Amino acid sequence: MRKSAVDQASDNLKMLLRRRRSIRFYDELPLSLCSVERILAAGQSITSDDGKRTAPSAHALYPLDLFVIVRRVQGLEPGFYAYAPASQQLLLTGKPLADGVLLSTSLANDEWLEDAAMVVVVGARLNEAIGQFAEQQPDGMRGARYVQFEAGACTQKMYLAVAAEGLGAVVVMGFDDDRLNEALGLPRHTVPIALFCVGHPKER
Repeated sequence: MRKSAVDQASDNLKMLLRRRRSIRFYDELPLSLCSVERILAAGQSITSDDGKRTAPSAHALYPLDLFVIVRRVQGLEPGFYAYAPASQQLLLTGKPLADGVLLSTSLANDEWLEDAAMVVVVGARLNEAIGQFAEQQPDGMRGARYVQFEAGACTQKMYLAVAAEGLGAVVVMGFDDDRLNEALGLPRHTVPIALFCVGHPKER
């Protein structure tokens, strides 16, 4: 009996959920530009005429911004890029990071920060969210909570896209915020929330 479109979609989702794992070791193969575009689109692309995105956002504020450290991507020169959700394009904004710089911001020995073909920086305009929800909780924790939830939803969608591409990824949140900001030169009001490493899994 032929499966319905709904059943097939459900099966595909179940497969991706089973395949989703944290992969920390990568080989030297480059990522395809199409894979990169699909992964980023899964995390933050605009999916409706009224500006709604793939990840939910409290009050539709959308305080998240994605930046990408490109090391090995076909068709892209190594460098630091900003992702534009409306056009789904990567805009070159900075030079490649020197070897070891990203690892020096880690609070652990997360060597995969250096080995990944690309690292997606999930940043947030945190003060914007805190101000938006100040009436709900004056200490700012309500706005910060919404940002953390949104970043988790964004990252999980990228995880599933990575699984669909047959790639590997791991999220890193143990880093020195000030040191990372200095290394990346993030916009003034942007706070780094997570680093999402992506690459071809290395056979071990």
